[in-house]
Amino acid sequence: MKSKLVKAYIIDDNRSSIDILKKMLEDNYSVEVIGTTTDAQDGLRGIEELSPDILFLDIEMPDISGLEVCSTLKDILSNDTKVVFYTGYNKYMLDAIRRQAFDYLLKPIQASDLSTIMNRYYENRLSNIRTVATNSNATSLPILVVNSTNEHLALKTNDIAYFRYNLTKKVWEIISSDTTVYTLRHRTSSDIILAHSKQFVQIHKRFIVNINFINKIQDNTCFLTGQLSDITELKVSKNYKKGLMDSFYDL
Repeated sequence: MKSKLVKAYIIDDNRSSIDILKKMLEDNYSVEVIGTTTDAQDGLRGIEELSPDILFLDIEMPDISGLEVCSTLKDILSNDTKVVFYTGYNKYMLDAIRRQAFDYLLKPIQASDLSTIMNRYYENRLSNIRTVATNSNATSLPILVVNSTNEHLALKTNDIAYFRYNLTKKVWEIISSDTTVYTLRHRTSSDIILAHSKQFVQIHKRFIVNINFINKIQDNTCFLTGQLSDITELKVSKNYKKGLMDSFYDL
């Protein structure tokens, strides 16, 4: 299945600014820039037609300000569309907040600032995705495991927080929602685990996480919910980060 990308639209009267932001988004995130324009009125028509997931809107434009555009868009935008104002001046921040903008980005755009916004966007989607994932996997078959006393048990998908590859034993393990560790059969591979449920997402060659248990992603680390909130070993490697974000939209 082809990964679904976040659909972005950019309105800015400066073409070079559009090109820079477009490249930063598409090179570093699971984003497809589905439309750009230097004309605000043209942008209004494009947004209504294309329904982007996230809109990057320059505030200072010659014919109409981005703040005015945002007010006009209220009757057009989907409730799920997030608006990010971006400008060279922070004097508009209060107005942006009053218009319930999702975020505010200063020019020239810093990679770290854009990363903060995109991670916040993905985390914002997480609550909806947990619900979808739970419903779509309600009938998943259980996974057979072996406990510390060599008993064979069956674990439901929603009881599994994450999988960890044990380098010493050369075998995958399950860490359950109550922190109990179970061992999988030696012939179990990462491909077999990932094929079992869309809730399972690989974040590192040694870790596969149940997306329902992710509380937040910060500093390239997945932090989990509940009893698992103190776990810090779930590092997101560069090779798997894009896939992690893509998986949000495959559910």
